[in-house]
Amino acid sequence: MLLIHADFSDWVSQSLKEAGAEVVYGLGTWDVVREIHSDIFIKEARRRESEVLAAVAVAEEALKRERAIIYVGGTINVGLHSPRGGFFNASAYIAKRLGAAVVSVDRHFPWGTWEFHLEHKFPLFLVYGGADGPSYRYLAKRGYNVVAIPLPPGAGDRSFHKVLDFILDAVEGPVMLQLGFDIHRRDPVGYFFASEAFFHKLGEALRARRRFYISIECPSTAQVFKTAMSSLIKGLKGEAQQTAQEVEESREVVKEVDLLLRRAKRALS
Repeated sequence: MLLIHADFSDWVSQSLKEAGAEVVYGLGTWDVVREIHSDIFIKEARRRESEVLAAVAVAEEALKRERAIIYVGGTINVGLHSPRGGFFNASAYIAKRLGAAVVSVDRHFPWGTWEFHLEHKFPLFLVYGGADGPSYRYLAKRGYNVVAIPLPPGAGDRSFHKVLDFILDAVEGPVMLQLGFDIHRRDPVGYFFASEAFFHKLGEALRARRRFYISIECPSTAQVFKTAMSSLIKGLKGEAQQTAQEVEESREVVKEVDLLLRRAKRALS
């Protein structure tokens, strides 16, 4: 289920190899890149040809399966016209190929994926830190078939559980999940308080779906990534886990998240 490319040699890849990830060899083709990226992007990306085509190879291998977790160095900041910190937007490619909804859960707003949404109009669910992204009103005016939930600082397991339950219930077909681990409470520069309990429950919820893909984004620190990823995998496998103690959210956070969910439900009605 875990897919990485042989050329991705940082500590995230090493951690995934320790978890039993399958290594993808070989490279993809520029024809795949042209399916979603512009000529401007390709001109810039040719300077990093091996990394770009390695990411393509992982995405193509994932599409041969009904379920996969992939790591290609991150995708959320890779836009249609310019390589913003990444190599290839594997999430947008998979979503376009399958007609899948993209669900982004990360402290940062996925500007690159947002750019693809404006072009290709795939269903897009955005869960991000309100302090690190645009306002709901901005997105509502520009987007099409988009649901934005900009969470307030201090949101924890309770909020993430409710939000992801709502989203996964709303999406009927394949899901392309961009998952950032910087929402974890031990992320050194974050302001969210999700614990291993959330990642385990997320795995349990996805386990009930026939087809899903997860792109690893913002892995945080090595310790956070390993414990959270382990919890996610246990949930996907149906294995039990000792539940971490949840951080109690403030009354203000609970009220704000409930308001955001009511707004999101109206957007889908």
